[in-house]
This record gives sequence, structure tokens and C-alpha cells, in this order.
Amino acid sequence: MGNRVIPDRLVSFFDPEARPIKKGKLSKNTEFGYKLRIDETESGFVTGYEIYQGNPSDDTLLIPAVENHQRLFQTVPNAVATDRSFSSKDNEKELSEKGVRHISCPTRGKKSQKRTDHEKRPWFQSLQRFRAAGEAKISLLKRRYGLSRSRYRGLFGSKTWIGFGILAHNLRRAAQMAK
Repeated sequence: MGNRVIPDRLVSFFDPEARPIKKGKLSKNTEFGYKLRIDETESGFVTGYEIYQGNPSDDTLLIPAVENHQRLFQTVPNAVATDRSFSSKDNEKELSEKGVRHISCPTRGKKSQKRTDHEKRPWFQSLQRFRAAGEAKISLLKRRYGLSRSRYRGLFGSKTWIGFGILAHNLRRAAQMAK
């Protein structure tokens, strides 16, 4: 019979706008819902988030995130750390042109010796450790602030629910820093 693609198929009665998201995980290679991107500062505050229907390529999401940071803070970030799915030569070039000093985006595939040496630099490794902590932030938001399942329907409802969770997290973070 083969694979059939059914555009706009219903995958959830609760949330008709949810879409299948193909992942590279062995245990769950397909999930249903939305894709979330969060932006985090060094001090642990979530400064931006965006929800996407479907599964847009991560490398198309990086520059808009940096531009959002630029709009909020009137300056480019000093450093950007991502996983390899955000990596592209165009992204690195554009970030450099914007004035980002340290770009820690591991490349995909086989690396040249020059690139390998670049990725072994202490600042690159340090930013990758910070990025790994960002993955933990997503887990924290899911476990403690209810981001694993939205109680509201649709894309707008999910954006609202996630916004409330991030607000609660940021308020708690501010209270911790005020101690």
C-alpha cells in the first residue's frame, strides 16, 4: 500500500491543530503536538519562546531567535550555544555579521581538522555545557511547570499555557536571586 500523506489530518480530538513531529529518538520517533523553542540567559531566565506547528528545521529557527533577543535587549548576545541541528554555514556567517563573538554550534557530519580544533577550544566546550543545561531547563519546565501537557486547546491555547509556565518559572528564578 505504501506511505500516504494526508494533509491536515486529525491526530488529536482535544487539539485539532496538533501535528505529528518526527524525532530522531529511538524510543519515540514520532510525537504529536507542537515544537517549542526557548531562549535562555546566563542567569537562567527564559527571555523568549516560540511554538511551531509541524516540525520546521531547527537551522531556520536560530536567526529569528537572535533577532528577538536583539529586539528585547537592544544588543546582540555575546555568545550563542546550540546543538548540531541548528548548525549551518549561513547561520554562523549571519551571526558573525550581526556581531556575536562566540558561536558554539557543532557542525553535522565529518569535520575538518580545523573545525575539530575549533570545537575543542575551552570557550566552545564551556558554551556546550551551558547548552546542555538548557536541555535540562526544558525538562524542568515540563516537570515543574506543566509544559508536558497543555490544559488549553489549540495553538493559541498552548502558547498561553506555555507562557504561564515560563512566567511562573521566571518569577521563581527572580525570587531565588533576590535571597
